[in-house]
Amino acid sequence: MNKKSVTDFRKYIEKEIEPALEDLKRLDEKNRIHIQKLVYTNLVDRFDTMIDYTIINNCREQGFIDIALKDLTGNITESDLIKILLQGEKIQGALDIKLQNSLRNSILRQRHSMKITTLFSIFHPEINVSGAQRVNVPTGEIFESVKPQKSVQIPYSISGYADWLYSRRNSIVHGGGNNKFLENDRIQIKKMYKKEPPETFKIKLSSVTNALTFYNDLTKILIS
Repeated sequence: MNKKSVTDFRKYIEKEIEPALEDLKRLDEKNRIHIQKLVYTNLVDRFDTMIDYTIINNCREQGFIDIALKDLTGNITESDLIKILLQGEKIQGALDIKLQNSLRNSILRQRHSMKITTLFSIFHPEINVSGAQRVNVPTGEIFESVKPQKSVQIPYSISGYADWLYSRRNSIVHGGGNNKFLENDRIQIKKMYKKEPPETFKIKLSSVTNALTFYNDLTKILIS
């Protein structure tokens, strides 16, 4: 597994997010509301980008090859084949580009949580990220298992919790900065994880720290 994007993300957390959290702690709640949102969305965006690049950088893994080739049904002419063979040393790079472009047009267009599920199915198939209840939702910590509370309408699975974090990011970025879940996100979370988040939410300092804890735990598992 090419782990560069994962290790780069962890370095980003150490150099950018953790110092930002220390600065936020020194501010009064009313003075850090907007900054907290910025830090939160940046963290979630960087995690999503890390997932994308991890998939792209590992395009030659058999599982990703199968996905990339699934929709490549076009015929190749003898002339096209000769042109490809004439590239010599460049042919490997050309193949990578073809695989990566196909992944961009398939899996990378899927829902955030689906990308995570696919990534783990290839590198850690022994981990049930979409069904097993492993996230302690009040803290973001990942355990072997947790006991869910019926009253908590946040997914306890790894991909479900990630989806919930990303859905709040979507509301901030695509909802005009407000604290109201986009309706499609609420529908998808209910459909996929049998949880129905409230219509509104708040981004607090704990929202950032919990997301940070979750991403740290998740990336440790991913590169283990």
